[in-house]
Amino acid sequence: MSRLILFTNDYPYATGDSVFVQKEIDALAAAFDDVVVFCHARDSSKPMVPMPSNVSLWGNLFERSAHDRLWTPLKPAMLILLIRAAWKEVRAGRLWGNLRLFLMGARVGITQANRPEVVAATRGDAHIVAYAFWGMGGGLGLAWLRGVRAKVVRLHRYDLYEEGAIGGYLPFRRFLFSRASRVLAISDDARRYLSDTYRSPALDRKTFVSRLGVRGPDHLLRPERAGDEWLIVSCSAVTTVKRVDWIFSALREIAVSGLARIRWVHFGSGPLLADLADRASDAPDGLVIELRGQVENTEVTRFYADNRVDVFVNASASEGVPVSIMEAIAYGIPVVATAVGGTPEIVSPALGSGELVDAETTTAEFASTIQRVATAPAGTYDPRRVWEARYDVRQTAPRAVELVRGLINA
Repeated sequence: MSRLILFTNDYPYATGDSVFVQKEIDALAAAFDDVVVFCHARDSSKPMVPMPSNVSLWGNLFERSAHDRLWTPLKPAMLILLIRAAWKEVRAGRLWGNLRLFLMGARVGITQANRPEVVAATRGDAHIVAYAFWGMGGGLGLAWLRGVRAKVVRLHRYDLYEEGAIGGYLPFRRFLFSRASRVLAISDDARRYLSDTYRSPALDRKTFVSRLGVRGPDHLLRPERAGDEWLIVSCSAVTTVKRVDWIFSALREIAVSGLARIRWVHFGSGPLLADLADRASDAPDGLVIELRGQVENTEVTRFYADNRVDVFVNASASEGVPVSIMEAIAYGIPVVATAVGGTPEIVSPALGSGELVDAETTTAEFASTIQRVATAPAGTYDPRRVWEARYDVRQTAPRAVELVRGLINA
């Protein structure tokens, strides 16, 4: 019997990383006899998405449990691991300035790994692989987990780039990587970052690029443009790092110039949505704004299928590889995006998928680049080709499963 213990942030609740995990869960379920899920969901009020018959949720590790104990980290087995983790941070010169964050992260991880339901999932005669879909949140317990054949951790953005974390520190990275059998990086940039930051040949040998992927139409038939307006779409959380307000500023500049009439549709919600709505209420003539808020992923892709989108725009200050861009190019939509993280691996003139701008460029240059893509002659860009080559989930999901399932016989 084979078992996968899958640690997520929100899945199977219909929020957060559920849209990512759903892309791979069928392939994972087919590769293992059963899949046990532990999430770390702050919001469990959302409905749960349908799961394959051999996939089940065994617990939400974010919720407090009567079994959590302050002295759990001081039990002999955990204390030994804690000392090893601390020593790695001392040797790297990362402990003393970050002691509080280290101890907080360690306590969360140790508590997760010692929950009775997690320990129960590791028992039996199964060939068991533990797979943390993130290196933070639901993945903090992976380093402290015992009783499994192999451990895999996947790294995206907030759980990878330390300079973007609170205090510029992510807890016990070196210990986590030493305890992992494989580390899956979602981009070449992520793999380079790991190699350059930690300078560990052992880590290099166990790190593999495993790209996220999305579904797309089997055959693409882009709708005709409706009228003479440009249809611009963006899709992201409305947060400081996503800089959706910068998109508004660039589109406002185009509209004020009188160059074109624009319809901007944004999918996504977040703490800055109210501020964005206030600014949007003062949009100039020639700029129509639709803030759709948080919607089902199927609503976004249906919009792409039914409407001729001229440009997809991403203005993030930091990224892994945006799934939102993968979905756009699957529908043949050219992209303008900031050259951050792994985004240049999916967007560039050389790839034929769109144009990049520097993350610190001016609003005028950002607007000019959007204009250039929107007015490019037919055939200038072929974004779907990039999706077919790199981000079609029919290729990426089996690749991830191979890297996870293959450890049973390694």
